[in-house]
Amino acid sequence: MLNSVLRTTWPLFLGVLFIGLGNGLQGTLSSWRADFEGFSVITTGLVMSGYFVGALFSSLLSPGQIKRTGQIRTYAAYASIASTAILIQILFIEPPVWFVARFLSGFCVAGIMIIVEGWLNSISSNENRGQIFSIHMVVVWGGLALGQGLFVIDNPAGVNLFILASILLSISLIPILLANIKAPDNEIQETLNLSDLWRASPSGIITVGLSALASAGFFGVGTIYAIKSGLSISETAIFMTLFIGFGALSQWPLGWLSDKIDRRKVILLCCASVVSICIVLAIFEFETTSFLLLSGLIGASTLPLYSLGVAQTNDRLEPKQMISASGTIVLVYSVFAALGPFTVSYFLSVFDKFGFLLFLSIVHIVIAVVVLMMMLIHKDVEEADQANFQVMTHRPSTVAMEVIAEEAMESQTE
Repeated sequence: MLNSVLRTTWPLFLGVLFIGLGNGLQGTLSSWRADFEGFSVITTGLVMSGYFVGALFSSLLSPGQIKRTGQIRTYAAYASIASTAILIQILFIEPPVWFVARFLSGFCVAGIMIIVEGWLNSISSNENRGQIFSIHMVVVWGGLALGQGLFVIDNPAGVNLFILASILLSISLIPILLANIKAPDNEIQETLNLSDLWRASPSGIITVGLSALASAGFFGVGTIYAIKSGLSISETAIFMTLFIGFGALSQWPLGWLSDKIDRRKVILLCCASVVSICIVLAIFEFETTSFLLLSGLIGASTLPLYSLGVAQTNDRLEPKQMISASGTIVLVYSVFAALGPFTVSYFLSVFDKFGFLLFLSIVHIVIAVVVLMMMLIHKDVEEADQANFQVMTHRPSTVAMEVIAEEAMESQTE
């Protein structure tokens, strides 16, 4: 059954791969180039925040647009706009124009993911949905990580890498438009009130929100931290690749562990790891290889926190509440993510390279304190009532969240 589905969905996965490659390259390139062009750190943070602000608006507006014009036409329009937005950056090197370009990129890429994930959801069954979305997550993470490697194939001070990123997004249109897959009907789910979600799982919501702040801050201006740490262009690409790659690979073992013990203990372990490594990097000087590996370990500890936060939240919900909570979780993520790049850029402007480490330390200490307080107040749920851990991308959509909620519901009712 799964093989037959994959024979029809490979164009979707191929399109997503090209989106990830182009998007991953554009993000790192935009941040590096902004610094090269003389943008201040604060200005760079604001520009890079545009992507996540766009993604926030897309999560609110794209479902309605998709219902009006259909999946295929909306996908084509979004991919074309995203491709054009990249080219605008090399024509007009001005912070306001770049903010708009990043906003358009975030809006369109987020909308494309809503379309693709809705498509995958419609053609999968309860028996293979989890496997199909796991493949989707691997493709998304893989595209982002591989996109960092493209940063070194040409001089980022020129125009060729911008053109390449635009081409990759344009190529993503080809497999999607030629795919012989019936476009699904989208239904907009009712959302669970934020106050109800907070009462159900404060530790889960705090982990979701603050992990979004940290990860978006990294994706937005992590390149600036690498530059301030003295890394070359190729070393910066390796830094970004290891941070993302380690973060993707660690999700499975940490998720497995969180299904076996109190999930909050795994969250605390991740937070302790991030803070410890940040302290070590702030105190001691390391040669480049060790620095890159330690930075990768930070990614391995912080990037899975969003998935852990979602699972922790679902643990505290009734099965009938999980799908309706998915939209609220995405909204919480999007709001905090929109603040991430600017917040990190402020810390970098005040504390130089140590600002990045200080920011990460504060965020993870706050998560740990809240989680520890909740552990003292509320006991862990029974293992039989735990929702199975599901790997998440760095940019969730309501569709993917609903699928994960359905998987969690099934795991609790078995």
